[in-house]
Amino acid sequence: MIKILLPQIAKITPKEVLEEINKFEYINKSPYSSTYYNVPEITWDYKPEGSLRISDHWNFVSHGTKHCLLAHTEELIQNNWILAKYIEGKYHILKEFGSNVPGYKFIEVNKNELELLKDLYNKEGIVSSKEWYKKYQKRPDLAKESHTKNKKVLLKNISDERLKKFKKENKDIKKVVFIEEKYMSTIQIALTLYQKSRELDEICRTEEGINKLINTYKAYEFKGDESESFEKISILVLDNGMAIKSVSIIVDYD
Repeated sequence: MIKILLPQIAKITPKEVLEEINKFEYINKSPYSSTYYNVPEITWDYKPEGSLRISDHWNFVSHGTKHCLLAHTEELIQNNWILAKYIEGKYHILKEFGSNVPGYKFIEVNKNELELLKDLYNKEGIVSSKEWYKKYQKRPDLAKESHTKNKKVLLKNISDERLKKFKKENKDIKKVVFIEEKYMSTIQIALTLYQKSRELDEICRTEEGINKLINTYKAYEFKGDESESFEKISILVLDNGMAIKSVSIIVDYD
């Protein structure tokens, strides 16, 4: 297992925008933002005449210069997806798609991080900070930390039942490391994938095994460009670069 991609609630690119991007004969994604062009050789100062740009921000300033100017307005536009054509130094709108929509963005979690989450999850997602740092030098990225006196923060992130049970058994604890309630089910799925990954990594060592991954688990070649999803799914990326969505694994695993 190389990593697992876990979903976090976020605003993501509308499906209509993705469909429009896939119509490009050539897709050139900006390394700086969620912006796509239909031609190569794009720079800050050069855009080929007649080229297309699809993005959610326009008329923005960078390094003291205004970029990606729209022909009809000089006003800064953010969070509004537009397809436009570059003509004589400015972009002319061809189609508007609106703002980002509800969905999920992926965060990457590696084996080391999963080992930390596993230990914390097995302690019902909450543990004394002193105890935790005595065993580990860092807390997981998906965990938080707070003083037990800060009830407002704790009750916002931990269920009342889970918090009361911990306090009953740990009356003198002053500070805790914990998993937020909203991530408990996601982490449970991630740990199930993590456990299953050992078996799957062994399977993918042979051509027969790879075929089984494809036929049984709908495995596919991971290209490293998956960052958003309309579904609440996790993605397991194996040692050989094949990826499997949690739906395929969990159903079979259960």
